[in-house]
Amino acid sequence: MSKSTRECNEIVVTHLSNGAPVKLLIHTIRGQKPGPVLGLSAVIHGDEIIGAEILRRVYERLDEAELSGTVKMMPVANPLAFESLTRNTPLDMNNLNRVFPGDPKGWVTDQLAHSIVTNFLDTIDAYIDLHAGGAVPIVDYVYIQNDEALSRAFNFPVLYRPAHPYEGTTATYTTSKGIPSVTVEVGGGPNYAKDVERGVEGIFNCMRHLKMLPGEVTPAPKQVVVTEIASIRPTQGGIMVPGFDFSAVGTVIEGEQVLARTYNPQTFEELEVIRTPFKRNLVILMRGTIQKVNAGDYGFMIGNLDTIEGE
Repeated sequence: MSKSTRECNEIVVTHLSNGAPVKLLIHTIRGQKPGPVLGLSAVIHGDEIIGAEILRRVYERLDEAELSGTVKMMPVANPLAFESLTRNTPLDMNNLNRVFPGDPKGWVTDQLAHSIVTNFLDTIDAYIDLHAGGAVPIVDYVYIQNDEALSRAFNFPVLYRPAHPYEGTTATYTTSKGIPSVTVEVGGGPNYAKDVERGVEGIFNCMRHLKMLPGEVTPAPKQVVVTEIASIRPTQGGIMVPGFDFSAVGTVIEGEQVLARTYNPQTFEELEVIRTPFKRNLVILMRGTIQKVNAGDYGFMIGNLDTIEGE
């Protein structure tokens, strides 16, 4: 392997009060043949660590001799949130994926976003952004942004076409620039190895779709496009006891059933019962173990199978 085909650049965004730099690391892998520049990012939310492991394995397995074009990887987009294992940046409690394109004179989260835009997003021709359920829940779907074929090539069974996409995300920015973009939600919680491998293969299949790697694009499994997802947050804190384990992700729950019950850990009082919201419920994100929960935490994401495209 020629060393000249790979490099790692450190971008100093700012400094902490103790003098330590806040840095972004961007890996660049150049193929031996011309082609597009693909950007891969992860850990925009600091508790979604599976993406960093997916990118590490892609980095190890990618062969420059077969690569047409360039791959740029930013494995930890929010190093401050990664350190605290929190969704938001702990210094200002802002959500990095709601402030793009950022502001070089704003909050530290705004400064991170601005640096990511200028040093990464503005340099790519296609984009895949990896997310997860977080430190506890598991999730499994792919957003359809501005290139449905590319989203489908990730080969996840559930795709989501939102009626009103979130503002201020990396994909909001890249799609506004006409860059084909895919947002992936995979794994979380236990960070199972099978989900890591599905992420790796999804990236390689997208690269075959983009003609960056040789070989045929692996045909997609049966896929459904969800247009309505209910995000269910507990209204009461306590100990949550789920009605299903993590194996329910990707399955259909028919009718009204109990997703979880929350109890006061001291008085044993049942504080809340969370039920499925639709007649046919596609489980997209869930908490599958007994755990502490706070009011307003991410609890469940349930797709309405009666409103999927084509039905």
